[in-house]
Amino acid sequence: MCLIDRIDVETHAHATEDYDKVLAALINLLGSAVIKLIETNSLKGHYNNPIKVFRLTLRSRNCSNDNIIKSIATRLPSDDKRLLRISLDSRINGNKLYLRFDKQKLYLNNLTLSDSDDVVKVIIHVNPIKLRSSSMLDTLRELGLVID
Repeated sequence: MCLIDRIDVETHAHATEDYDKVLAALINLLGSAVIKLIETNSLKGHYNNPIKVFRLTLRSRNCSNDNIIKSIATRLPSDDKRLLRISLDSRINGNKLYLRFDKQKLYLNNLTLSDSDDVVKVIIHVNPIKLRSSSMLDTLRELGLVID
C-alpha cells in the first residue's frame, strides 16, 4: 500500500528573482521529472509588481510519491527531522503534513525547513487508509521524515 496519495507544491517569484533559479530549486527538491508538471500563473503585487506563482501536484502512481518523500527525507538534516517531530502538531491537519523549505537554500541543493516567507510550500497527503492502521507519526517515521 502506498503511504503518500498526493504531494502539492507551491512557490512564487518576484520580478527581481530569476525564474530559472526558482525552477532549479523545485527540481532540486523533487527531481527533474517534475519540470513538465509545473504550472505557472502571473499575478500583480500590491504595487502592480509582477509575481509568478509556480504550482504542481504529484498524484501517486506506483507509489512514486513514497520514493520522492523518502528521497527528501534522506537529504533532510537530522536537526530538521527533530524539529519536525517537535512541531508536528502545528504541521498536521487531518491526513496532511505541511512543510516549508528555504527556497534560496534549495537552489543550492540544501534542504532546510524554514518558517520565513521565501519558501517552497509542500503539502503531503498521507493515504487515509494507511492512517486507519497506523498513526501519522509512525507513517512519517517509516518514510524517514522524523526522528526522536
